[in-house]
Amino acid sequence: MPSAKTDFIDRIRCLDSSIETEAVQNKALTEREHNAIARMLRNGLAVVSFASLEDYIKKRSSEAMAEISRCTILFTELPEKLQKAATYEVLSALNYQLGLLDKDDKPAYVQEHALKIASTATPNFELSAHTFGYSQANISNTVVGSILKSFNVEDPWRQMSLMSSDLGLTAALSLSEIFGSASLRRHRAAHVAGADTPPTDIKQFVKEAFAIAITFDALLSKAIQKLIENDDDFVRNGQKVDASSVKFRTIKFVDGRWKEYIGNSRRAFRTSNELDVLQREARRRAHMSKEVIVEFDEQGLVNWWECR
Repeated sequence: MPSAKTDFIDRIRCLDSSIETEAVQNKALTEREHNAIARMLRNGLAVVSFASLEDYIKKRSSEAMAEISRCTILFTELPEKLQKAATYEVLSALNYQLGLLDKDDKPAYVQEHALKIASTATPNFELSAHTFGYSQANISNTVVGSILKSFNVEDPWRQMSLMSSDLGLTAALSLSEIFGSASLRRHRAAHVAGADTPPTDIKQFVKEAFAIAITFDALLSKAIQKLIENDDDFVRNGQKVDASSVKFRTIKFVDGRWKEYIGNSRRAFRTSNELDVLQREARRRAHMSKEVIVEFDEQGLVNWWECR
């Protein structure tokens, strides 16, 4: 099964290609039928694009539960908010999901997740994949923040915004506000018959969606890494994760050559005409240094990322 990240990258890059097609671009005012169809198609893209980001947040959070379940630390050593989310708070998600299931599937669903909740009282616990993001139809910026707070991330949206700016994905804009605007745009496109989503909004959302997904993943992965490694300061002494906890490197196509950069330095660490060579070595260095690596294509669009 493809990872949450793989599905998300495929969908958002497809969105970027879709918005360039003639079918979604307005023509002269006299082309009324074409423009009406284009407007409907753009509204559809606005809905699907935000749904793709929501789906990523939910599935990446589910992956995180599986990763934590393989930790060697006790359940009672997990962050307090995570303990609450994985026990009694998850019940609201199970209740919501039950309403979406067929009658015959409900008993098995309850049994599966009840066993996981009960396992938190044992040394070999397994957390429910529906701990975060499954208690309602849509994901809000409050939900995204609460997920990261449960992993002892300090002021999540601010940290995400700082990282996004350092990576060159967005300017000094608040990712929380960007997320809220995209959510409102999706709502209008889905529920307002006369809505007309500008193609520039969808094009911009491609970069914004990558910014939110990558920074969310980076902070979440760093917290999970500290739990897996049984980091004493993080597990027992209340240390928080923030933007400064995450180191990164990037691969970009600049002046006709592939270049590897460390952090937000403007000076290339390595340069090559061969992407494969640079990519292989950069990924190895990122892995050894426990860094996030973000790779861009020739047009400057995110092509891949990996968190350590």
